[in-house]
Amino acid sequence: MVGTSDGKHKLADALTRVVAREGIAGVSVRVVAAEAGVSAGTVQHYFPTRAEMLRYAMEWTSTQVEQRLTGAPRWGDVWEWTREILLDLLPLSVDRQREHAVWLAFVAYADTDPLLAALKRQTGLKLRGLYSRIIRERRGLPALAESTANDGLDADSLLLQSFIDGLAMQLADLELDEAVKLGPQMLDRYLDLAVDGVGDKTVSAALAPRGGDPVDRSPSAGKE
Repeated sequence: MVGTSDGKHKLADALTRVVAREGIAGVSVRVVAAEAGVSAGTVQHYFPTRAEMLRYAMEWTSTQVEQRLTGAPRWGDVWEWTREILLDLLPLSVDRQREHAVWLAFVAYADTDPLLAALKRQTGLKLRGLYSRIIRERRGLPALAESTANDGLDADSLLLQSFIDGLAMQLADLELDEAVKLGPQMLDRYLDLAVDGVGDKTVSAALAPRGGDPVDRSPSAGKE
């Protein structure tokens, strides 16, 4: 007999395949059972309601992505491994396209279920933490240092998250070969403009009066 976890995982995987083809509206006990090759009674044994099945599948999907990102190599050239992690979040393969479509369906449906909405927020916060760590690594900042208003790290992490989310949406509408070509180019351009080598500029901008140059706070300031 299949263990509880294995049985649930099998059904969650089947459900995501259904969502990828037909959207959330296509999910039912009968359809998921047929996709998984089990009886409707087996589905109801693990998930008494459709809502429970959807919640588990969304959490399972989120966990799969989190485990993959956590296990990604984090050694060698920091510019390369941080870039690879970000590329892995974009729909640049058939599997990632499917994953992206499924997650978007879950996110849209989350507005109808408070538990799904909470999971969506939790996943978003975890990703923002990842983006913050990536920015720290690329800027050579201490990994455990607290962010301050002047370093702009919280804002930059949110901007990177927004960029990745938006770029993923754009790439998902393209043919795969075009997405594979443009995705890395757009990511590299953003990193060059908004992440790499801007640490000193961010602090300077925070110290600058509006409409003026950065304030010179050196001891010799104002002396001729």
